[in-house]
This record gives sequence, C-alpha cells and structure tokens, in this order.
Amino acid sequence: MRRDRLPRAATVALGICVASVADTAGAATFLVTTTADDGAGSLREAIVAANAASGADTIAFGIAGAGPHAITLSSPLPGIVGTLAVDGYSQPGSLVNTRTTYDGGLDTQLAIEVIGSGGAGFWLQASGANLTVQGLALNGFADAVAGWNGGVDASQLTVYGNFIGTRLDGSALPGNGNSGSGVRAGFTRTRVGGMQPWQRNLLSGNGGAAVYASGPVVVEGNLIGTDAGGTTAIANGMASNWPAVLIGARSEVRVGGAAPGARNVISGNRTWGIGVWYSFGPGGPVSDFAIKGNVIGTDASGLAPLPNGFAEPNAAAFGGGIQIQHSGSSSLAIPIGGFDPGEANLIAWNRGAGVAASANTTGEVFDLRGNLIHHNRGVGFANVDIGSTGPTPNDPGDADGGSNGGQNWPEIVSVARNGDQLTIHYRVDTDLASAAWPLRIDFHENRRGGAGAWLGSDSCPASSAGQLREITLLLPPATRAPPLVAIATDANGRSSEISPAFDVLFENDFD
Repeated sequence: MRRDRLPRAATVALGICVASVADTAGAATFLVTTTADDGAGSLREAIVAANAASGADTIAFGIAGAGPHAITLSSPLPGIVGTLAVDGYSQPGSLVNTRTTYDGGLDTQLAIEVIGSGGAGFWLQASGANLTVQGLALNGFADAVAGWNGGVDASQLTVYGNFIGTRLDGSALPGNGNSGSGVRAGFTRTRVGGMQPWQRNLLSGNGGAAVYASGPVVVEGNLIGTDAGGTTAIANGMASNWPAVLIGARSEVRVGGAAPGARNVISGNRTWGIGVWYSFGPGGPVSDFAIKGNVIGTDASGLAPLPNGFAEPNAAAFGGGIQIQHSGSSSLAIPIGGFDPGEANLIAWNRGAGVAASANTTGEVFDLRGNLIHHNRGVGFANVDIGSTGPTPNDPGDADGGSNGGQNWPEIVSVARNGDQLTIHYRVDTDLASAAWPLRIDFHENRRGGAGAWLGSDSCPASSAGQLREITLLLPPATRAPPLVAIATDANGRSSEISPAFDVLFENDFD
C-alpha cells in the first residue's frame, strides 16, 4: 500500500474507514467544506445532520485550499446519538502512518486540526450510540473524545490514527493540550488504537489520563506520553495527577498484547504509566484482563530512558510504571505480563517502582508473569513494591498480610553450572497457612536488582514449604551463568517483591 492519502472508496475497501459504510441502507456521508465554526459546510452542521439521519453515517472532509486546516470552535460540539464515523483521513493532504511499533515513532501527516473551546469534544450522548474518530488532531477540549457513562450497553467508541493533546505535527502545546482526558470512555465499549500501523494514536499532553475507561477497553499500538517520534516526553496527567492509562474495570480489558503491533509505549507521564483503579468499576472477579507486551518507562526503541513519575523528591511515592489501587477485597489478582513470546512487559527506568500496590491492604493484588522490571527508582530502589514502603524484608513463616498477602520472596541458596544446565537451590519461608499452594517460583537474570530475562519457573508444592528445593534450568549454549533473582507467586496470583540478587560479583550496569 502506498503511503498516499487513499481515496475514500479505497479506504472503505481496505477496512480503514471502519464506520464509513456508504453501501448500507440509510447511510449517508456529510462533507465538511469550511473551517467555520457554524453554518453550511461546517463540522457542527455535519454532526447535527448526521444525528437527524438514520443508518451508519460518515463525516468526511473536503476543505479547499492549501492545508493543513484548523477548525476553531467557540462552544462544545453536539453529542452523538446514532452511528457515526468522523474521518479526518478523507481530507486531501493527509497521510496515514506506515511505521510499526518497532520502527519507533509515527510518520502520520494529519490535515485537520479541531481546536476546542474548553468544553466537550466528540462525545456519545445516548445509550447505544457508536462513534469512530480517526485522522484528526484534537486539542483545546476538556475530554477530547468521550463515551457513554450510563452503564454497560451497546455503545461503542473507536479511536484510530489521531493526535490527541498535541499539535498537528505531534509536538507539545503550551500547557495542557486538553484539560481533561484524551479519551474518557465511561462504560462504553472502547477501542483506542490497533495493530495496523495506520490505527496507532498519539495521546500526549492531556491534563487528565490519556485513556480513562470504566468499562471494556482495548488499548493497543499507541504512543502515550511522548512526541510523535517516541523520544521526547509530553506528559499526560499534569492537571489531575492521574495515570496515563486509567483502568476502572475488572473484565474485558486489554492494554497491549503479545502481537508485535499491539504493544503500547507508555512513557514520559507525570505519575504512573498505568493505574488499575478498579474500585471505579463494577465488582466481581477479574476476567479477560491483560496488560501485556508494553514498553513502560523507555522511549519507543525500548533502549533509552523516558521515565514515568514525578521528579524528585516525590518520585518514590507518587509515580512509576504500574500502580494497583483498590479499596475492599479482591477475589483474583490482576495479571501483568505473560510467559509466551511477546507477552512480557518492559517496565524500566521509571522514577518510582516498576509495579506497586498503592497501600498495604488486602484488596490490592497482582500477578507478575515474566516481565522485565529493572532500573526503576522507587522508595529504597524497589522495582516491585507490595507495601509502598520500599523493599519489604521477609518475615518468619510469612505471617504478615496486606497487598499480595505480603508474600515472602524466595531465598536463592546456591547456583551451580554443569554444561548448559544451571542447578539452583532455593527456599521460600512461607508456612502452609500463609499462602495458597503450590507456589510458582520465577527465575530471572538480575539487572541492577531487578528482573531481566525470564529463565524459567518451578512449581513449589506444599510439601516443600520452608524446605530447600532444587531446580535445573537449561541455558543457551555458551551463555555465561548470570546473577539471578526470583519472584514467588502463590496459587491465587499474589506475587512477592523481587529477591536480592544471588552472585552479583559479575554484575554491572552496562547489560
């Protein structure tokens, strides 16, 4: 596919204009031909006309003259009551992004900028309404794109290929690009970004969260908190101290994914990269929930620091990679990462902890799975913090409680190598009554006291409680036996902090 702006008919054929279904009975296309705030050919008039029409309608752009074009509003836009796609890519001069998540930043060229008056941007007004917004730069609003707040229903919000909170070229605006959130989904089913390059959004410079969802949501392929190049911070959360991605639901949530195109870069934000504040959402068990494959705290390359979190001296307590915050009890742990290819998150270089519970309470529970969590600067340099007080020492028998049950970390006693086999002896000082057995013990390469590459796991049965246990891992041929760390997770998904490294004699900070 050439990178030219595609004619509208071609975008429909290729699936780019997802809600532009001109062949559907009753569907209509309304053309914006002026940058005027109101009147014939205006965006405002097009929304009013689409609300009065039936079918799945499209707003396209055909503004004459050299672009790009800015539409400056003097009052909030009308709410959406039906099914509508607002397609900024229909404007001549716009170019969709062609870069994948591993190519760095975005090469999107937008031709339409909509500047708000401080009120609502594109928003769902009615239950059952469906809105797609694509190919626009949106700034000057409270919440730039907003869903329905009346409860889980058939409403759908889709956000593809936009720059939300920045200038048209993806650079920072003075102050907050939008005073509220970039996308505030309410309880609407929401998709922000996608695995195709053209679907990737830039969501940066918003005073609130870049994405705030209280219901089912998919967030994938986006740059969140950076410029369009993915190298410079344009922080979200500057006005509210909210996390960049604020999740208030406990089911049907996916942030990132194992596929290469699904990963988000969530870096450079004021407080936390991701906040799972599921006291905001409905109760019940955690299901269909995944935070996988994301880069949190580095630039788009994954190689250079671009931390989330307040600058010192408040960094340790008020920001970092992922925060779990909940009041009350929780039946299942929030899963973070995974052991299959592409599922682990890279959570590194943040100014606070890489993953943390906000307080030492029983309701804040998370299950760490294969993630790379290192070079984070929490209280006392905790990469994982289950007590919000820095590294938590083991207690006899693991009798304490709180976040993640205060799970004790494994003690690595000895490591020996024979060829490509690495034999590890370890114990976990946890009594039978202090955790749900068996325990899963994950071994990682040590990276500055954090978890580097995942090496393998052991299932520690109840019969081994407190006893010395042996596991043999297979190393790639000719690989130096690395210093090791370990994490213990009980059968209910309650993970420990990262153990002290065993054999740090050869450790350095250049790995």
